[in-house]
Amino acid sequence: MVFPIQEKTEGPSQGFIITNTQGTDDKVTYSGQLLDIQFWNEQIGWTCGYSGVYKTMDGGKTWQKMKNEGGWYHIQLTSPREIWLLEGQHGKAWARLWHSTNDGESWEEILPGKLQGYGALYCKGPVRFVLCNDFASHWSIDGGKNWKEQTFFGSLKMAIPGDVKERMGFTIYILGSKRPAPYLLKSIDSGETWKEILLPPGLPYPYSLFFATSWKGWIGLDQGKIVATEDGGETWKLYQLPTTRAITALWFDQLGRGYAAVQNNNYLQLAESMFKTEDGGKSWKMVLSGAKQINALFGLSYKKVWGAGACPGLPTATDLIVISNQ
Repeated sequence: MVFPIQEKTEGPSQGFIITNTQGTDDKVTYSGQLLDIQFWNEQIGWTCGYSGVYKTMDGGKTWQKMKNEGGWYHIQLTSPREIWLLEGQHGKAWARLWHSTNDGESWEEILPGKLQGYGALYCKGPVRFVLCNDFASHWSIDGGKNWKEQTFFGSLKMAIPGDVKERMGFTIYILGSKRPAPYLLKSIDSGETWKEILLPPGLPYPYSLFFATSWKGWIGLDQGKIVATEDGGETWKLYQLPTTRAITALWFDQLGRGYAAVQNNNYLQLAESMFKTEDGGKSWKMVLSGAKQINALFGLSYKKVWGAGACPGLPTATDLIVISNQ
């Protein structure tokens, strides 16, 4: 089933299309919260969350439901028809990695019985990485033929920039928390060895991580704070968004232009939802507000960005899709 678009570009949402996976069909009651979104090009994309798994062939204007409700936490594309999907159960040490090579018509389980967490999923080129938080994480550098494992305690997010191959391999960053302070691990040899990167002292709890290149990255924190590096973590700068809400998702291009989504899931205290910057995080402008909780951002360029999350409300939240319209 394909659902039509709801377009709203007036007021504080100017420059964006605000829609969902339900469209305007009142007979459909799909609701919940989207947790991840990924596009192969400007037309082909997938999103997932508690309400199901969906794909689009027109840039997010209409969506087709591919899987029913469940714990669909992360999704990645490695070709226009090849999808990787990470399933979990909230509160349980249980996860399943699914793989489809035929546009979601059929699925094969990868690493059956071996996954106990669903912190993050990264699949690009030959790299497959499943971050399992306090349990053993698994990764492959040959497309999933052979797997390695290691435990990263308190891990939250990961980033593999992929812009340049180091002499010993590619760069990986993993963000974790030694409550409440964040910590950052870095590998420059495809995960063979790891080094903890020194972060500024006194930082609040971390929520999001993004590296546009192997050297230029950002960490989103509680209290609307961001720390940024341009030298692979050797030095950091601390920036403040015009809010004290936690930063739930980040996306930047290599020039430092990007977006930060902030926590906005309390329908009784709705306010700002997303900000943009053109100077690496030094200054920010609000671009979205109101009933919009964005959990994930994905971009092909500064002017082609998608967000996924939920519209807070009662009795349940409804799926949210944000499409840049610049």
